[in-house]
Amino acid sequence: MKLPLILLLFCSTLIFSQTNSIPDLVQLINTTKKDSLKVDAYNKLTWKYLFSDKEKAIETLKTTEKYALKTNQKFGYNTFLNNKGIFFDINGFSDSAKIYFEKAVAYSQKNNFSVHEQNSLNNLGMYFWNKGKYQEALNNFFKALKFAESNLKDNPLNKIDANYNNIGLVYQEMELYEKAIPYHLKALAIRKERTYTQGEAASNNNLGICFKNLNQYSTAKKHFETGLLKAKQSDDKTLYYNNLEGLAQIYTVEKDNTKALSLFLESHNRPAEVPYNSNSKVKATSSIAAIYLTLNKPSKAIEFGEIAVAEINKDSTNGVYEVVVYSTLSNAYYASGNSIKGRFFNDLFFEKTTQKFKLENAKAVQELETKYETEKKEIELQKAKVQNLAHELKIKKRTTFLISALALAFLLGLIGYLVYKQQLLKNKQIIKENELRQALFKIENQNNLQEQRLAISKELHDNIGSQLTFIISSLDNLKYFEFTKEKIYDKFDAITGFTRSTIADLRDSIWAMNKEAITFEDLKTRTTNFIEAAKTSLLGIKFEFNYPEDTGEVTLNSLQGIDVYRIIQEAVNNAVKHAEATKIIVNFELIKNTLEVSIFDNGKGFDKETIESGNGLVSMKKRASEINATLSIEPKITGTKITLRLPKI
Repeated sequence: MKLPLILLLFCSTLIFSQTNSIPDLVQLINTTKKDSLKVDAYNKLTWKYLFSDKEKAIETLKTTEKYALKTNQKFGYNTFLNNKGIFFDINGFSDSAKIYFEKAVAYSQKNNFSVHEQNSLNNLGMYFWNKGKYQEALNNFFKALKFAESNLKDNPLNKIDANYNNIGLVYQEMELYEKAIPYHLKALAIRKERTYTQGEAASNNNLGICFKNLNQYSTAKKHFETGLLKAKQSDDKTLYYNNLEGLAQIYTVEKDNTKALSLFLESHNRPAEVPYNSNSKVKATSSIAAIYLTLNKPSKAIEFGEIAVAEINKDSTNGVYEVVVYSTLSNAYYASGNSIKGRFFNDLFFEKTTQKFKLENAKAVQELETKYETEKKEIELQKAKVQNLAHELKIKKRTTFLISALALAFLLGLIGYLVYKQQLLKNKQIIKENELRQALFKIENQNNLQEQRLAISKELHDNIGSQLTFIISSLDNLKYFEFTKEKIYDKFDAITGFTRSTIADLRDSIWAMNKEAITFEDLKTRTTNFIEAAKTSLLGIKFEFNYPEDTGEVTLNSLQGIDVYRIIQEAVNNAVKHAEATKIIVNFELIKNTLEVSIFDNGKGFDKETIESGNGLVSMKKRASEINATLSIEPKITGTKITLRLPKI
């Protein structure tokens, strides 16, 4: 989540060499006769009032502007322009803030004030960041960085570590954690060199967040621990509790509930003077409630869960946590014997879960439609280019013919020269024709890829849609029947299992849709994950997966990849559900240009007439037919062998 803009502005804009109290600054203004010192003091006084007293900030800004212009203090006036932009920004007048930041950039460039130019560019970047315009923000941050690297290497006021930090934070908010990490590491290295412990605490916290989101928990843990140490050394309590929360989350992932609970409680019981915003409170209290529930302390879980709910109701931006909180409170109230409250929060949980899924599904469909329309337009543009190319080629051929005819009629003495020119033109024509063929080939590939994606989209609509409808219907039916506690738990377990299956199907379809081509290694990895999951969940069944190590450059298109994977899933599921097998073997073989996938089981076999009419076999045959593959089912003495052959891979 983005840090408050005020703090970011503070990091990149405050360039004064020392901090003074308000009385000291007022005394300096009244006693000094040096204009540059007086303007500097006015600017520092403005900074003090910016975040505490709006009326005094306005008054001081007016005085600073008037005095700086009167005494021609250009450096101080440049500082004033940035301060006024910050004033407008923190008071909600972002368009006015942008105007003053742009004025500050232009003024610093005109007067060659390098430090001001760097900070003004940073302020512009944060203006765009606050607007959610990440690319424009990055453009300004990179300009500031490039300027600092070229012009401010030895300047003690250089804030190049803040440049790196801000770029990392934008990538972090965009969830591009792998791109954010190098910039946070550069900022950390500079802050270590400068012994800037407060900055080290902030950089370690940022790195911990990035590595945590990349599931690199041990590395994240080291950064949070270092961040805690540096925050203590710099006596920055806000950064201390930020790193503490991150470390608590790592212990939660590691299932060390006792340690995680201790850290979350320390964060929640922080001193009154340490900022504790609504978002942090919801994250801490919801985590504490979940841990107490795991430790079988429902009353404590209810206590902290209700605190989290109160914060969610205060601030709508905390709605992202409500599903988790409602689920925890529902289970806690049921465990404590309060079925009415348990049912109340359970209903809220299902309501918010459904809303969230619908929103995410609508967003995914919108993105798919936008992508389809974009690709469609690109194909149309390619066709237009091809038509123009063909027209130009036709005109050139006609021109060549006319030139040749005229040359032969009137300039017989230059036949050799004309032959030479003719050959050059033919070479150009060959090049144009090759370009034409390549363009047509590209269009054909794009059409094929689009057809595959549309086929997978149809499967996503038909299969996932029907499964979601079943889930919603099952949940609706619960309202019309009275169940015992055991029966309703069984019902919820069944719905939960079906929902997890639906999510798995959705992920598989998205996996295939997001790839233009699926390598043999992709298919092997996906199948391996499926079989490993089956081993974990199906005790008593032995699985074996064999495949060639060297597969060369073998690739499948997205439709082939998902259909082969679905056939393997269906065959394994049939062996488990119907054949009562105790051993299942999946083999991949590459025979010339054919991928052969075979699934063996040692089950009880099948009745040919019954299995021929089964939905599972019909589905497998339909998928095989879609990708021009053959599917055969052979009964063995003990068990069954299913073989899929996909040619020309």
